[in-house]
Amino acid sequence: MNVSDLIGIGRLGGLDAEGFYQVLVKPGFREVLAETDDIYLIFNSDRVFFVTISERDFSDRKLRLKFAEDGIAEERKLHREVLLAIPSEPEPEEEPDTLIGFTVVFQDREVGKVADYFHNNAQYVLVVASSDGTEHLIPLVDYYVSEVIPDPGVIVLANAESLLNLADGE
Repeated sequence: MNVSDLIGIGRLGGLDAEGFYQVLVKPGFREVLAETDDIYLIFNSDRVFFVTISERDFSDRKLRLKFAEDGIAEERKLHREVLLAIPSEPEPEEEPDTLIGFTVVFQDREVGKVADYFHNNAQYVLVVASSDGTEHLIPLVDYYVSEVIPDPGVIVLANAESLLNLADGE
């Protein structure tokens, strides 16, 4: 995981005599922080700690946190600013089962019909069966799929020369 995969939700203040850190949290993330026990502390771009919240204290309208891990106080003293962060949530992908049977066209030429699909751990890939029995594998990404027209059930491809040429043996 990279720092760019994290969303800053607030700032970590100093350690008090009771072992709590004062925390300032952005208003939109207060509920998220209340529901999680695991967060990231970003000291700078190359110092990120994954920590577990062991205790919460909300008094005098101030949120304070204790962490299960050691070494945070020592690292905190070395940095002027410490950010609280959570992983960014990827948008859920819809399975493309509604695309089965759609006609696939490229440069005003019918390539075939969507016969199946699978997920290759990066994106969905459409299996397009042509009339001559050839199958083309088309990644379901914006670079290759420029438009999906639900009625009449057409998928318009772009930048697919290399995909179709390789499959056709040209």
